[in-house]
Amino acid sequence: MRQDHWQLGTWGRIPVSMHWTVLLNFAWLYIIFMDVVSTLIGAAALFLVMMAHEFGHVAMLRRRGLKVAAISLVGLHGETSYNEYNARPGDAIAVAWGGVAAQVAVLVLALAANSFIPFHEIPLSLLVWGPMYFVFTKFNIFLIIIALLPIGPFDGHDAWRVIPRMRKALRRRPAKRAPPPPPEPEPVLTREEQRALDESSERAAAELISRLSRKSDAPKQDR
Repeated sequence: MRQDHWQLGTWGRIPVSMHWTVLLNFAWLYIIFMDVVSTLIGAAALFLVMMAHEFGHVAMLRRRGLKVAAISLVGLHGETSYNEYNARPGDAIAVAWGGVAAQVAVLVLALAANSFIPFHEIPLSLLVWGPMYFVFTKFNIFLIIIALLPIGPFDGHDAWRVIPRMRKALRRRPAKRAPPPPPEPEPVLTREEQRALDESSERAAAELISRLSRKSDAPKQDR
């Protein structure tokens, strides 16, 4: 472990460490809340959002059969390291979206909890839920936007590669052939039409036999 990181233990068989710059989040949150208690509660909620993001990466890595090496928290974001040489095409894209998907899940759960749980009726609950709700929603959306920036070490650098990959897949997809036209239905004759057709066929056959018999009875010339 590097000297500028603190080891937070092993979570789910994954070593987790934290860079000292994570402590700067207290300053950012204090500027927002202007209250020490709210800042501490918001910092704990922010830590949960950051860990949810990283374990979103972990879930996607394990789903795709890749071993996770470590998790490191730095500033407002983190890094989940794995053996990229064993990754298949598209793994990096899926892993990048896995972290954002976990943040979206936190956002949806926070909105649902705020809608169905009457925190305003529970004594002192807003003192705790207020900062947590702000971090889980508004600050979380801000972090999602930062994570999806297509620059530097952010997830957007890999996540947005899904667009040219989808375009390439659509170009390779063979065009669908038009189905063959249905066979024309056979004409259905009435009894009168069928009887007329049979009589016509019999007369044509009789005439043909008569012509052949006349030709066979004609005298042959000696050559």
